[in-house]
Parts: sequence; C-alpha cells; structure tokens
Amino acid sequence: MLRDHPLFKKMIETGEDRVSKLASSLLSNEKVMGAIQKTVSAALEAKGLAERSVRNALSTMNIPTAGDVKKLESKIDELEKVFETLTEKIGALQRDKAPAGDAHDRAEPQA
Repeated sequence: MLRDHPLFKKMIETGEDRVSKLASSLLSNEKVMGAIQKTVSAALEAKGLAERSVRNALSTMNIPTAGDVKKLESKIDELEKVFETLTEKIGALQRDKAPAGDAHDRAEPQA
C-alpha cells in the first residue's frame, strides 16, 4: 500500500542514509566516543557498587547471597558424592562378609 509508493520508499532510503551518516560521524568523533566510554565505565562502577551494597545488606540481615547459595550447593554435591562412595563401600563390605558368615553359620550346626 503506502510502503509501495515510490515517494515513501525514497523518503525511507533518504532517512536511512542520513541516520547511517550521522551514526558514522558520531562514532568517529573522539569526544563522543570518550563520553560513551566514560558513561559505560560509570555505569559498570555503579553496578558494582550496587551489587556490593546489596551483598552487605543481605549479609547484615543474615540472608544468603546467590554466591553463598552456589557455594552451599557445591558443598552439598561434594557430600552427596562422598555419601554415595561410602554407601558403595559399605555395600561391598556387606556382600564380602555375607558369604563368609553364611558358611560359618552352616558349619556350627554340623559340629
């Protein structure tokens, strides 16, 4: 409809071309790039400060942070592995002991 109109197409092309040129000139300008870098740097610093403040607040309220939870999950995983290993070893010891116990029990009544 309207997009198919040649005048509208020409306006879009002209607008895209001008925006592209403006973006190129802004990105090549040292002052603009410096301002962008300072803004990004300040934003990252603010984010870090906010994260530290939240961690301190959570710690003060005795609420675990995401990092604390991850550490605990890691410790739980380690303990589960140790528990599984111990369970396997106990099972193996019980299997090894069971036949010897059965043979000993059978020998006593015959004597």
